[in-house]
Amino acid sequence: MKSKQSGVKFSIILFSVIILGVSAWFTKAQATEIPKPEGNVAHSSV
Repeated sequence: MKSKQSGVKFSIILFSVIILGVSAWFTKAQATEIPKPEGNVAHSSV
């Protein structure tokens, strides 16, 4: 039973790491493809 619990913990950790990696990659891809209009607003106010 202990080995099954450790396997579940490992699966949860692995799953969360994959989700974080995909999320970070998607955010990076979105930032490079789509220029944010908010940047121009912040730049003009400075």
